[in-house]
Amino acid sequence: MPPKITKEMIEARAAAVRVGGKGTVRRTTKVHRKDTSASNDDKKVSATLKKLGVSPLDNIEEAFFIKDDGSGMVFNNPKVQASMQSQCFVVSGNYENKSTQEMLPKLIGTVQAQLAAAQAGKK
Repeated sequence: MPPKITKEMIEARAAAVRVGGKGTVRRTTKVHRKDTSASNDDKKVSATLKKLGVSPLDNIEEAFFIKDDGSGMVFNNPKVQASMQSQCFVVSGNYENKSTQEMLPKLIGTVQAQLAAAQAGKK
C-alpha cells in the first residue's frame, strides 16, 4: 500500500522547488530529450560537404579501398562526390570488408576491361 500523502509532505516538496519566497513562480524542470547525435552528425557532414562544393559523379558501380594490413573495403554502387578545386573525393554507402585475395580477380578483370576500352578508343 502506498504511503499516505499529507499536507506537510506536499508543502515540503513545494518549498524545495520554489526559487524565491512566498508567491514566486516555481522552478520549471528541464526536459531531457534523447540525443539525436546521428542526425546532427549527418547535418554537420552535409554542411561541410556543401562548403567544399562537391558535386555528384554518376555511373560508378564499384569502389575499392585497400588498407595497409592487406584487407580492403569494397563499395557496391557507392554515392561518389568530388570537388576538383579542393581535390576532395567523398565515397559513401554500404561496404564489405574483404581480403586482397578475394578482391584481386575482380580488380584485374576491371583493369583489363578499361585498358581494352582505352586501346580501342585510340584506334
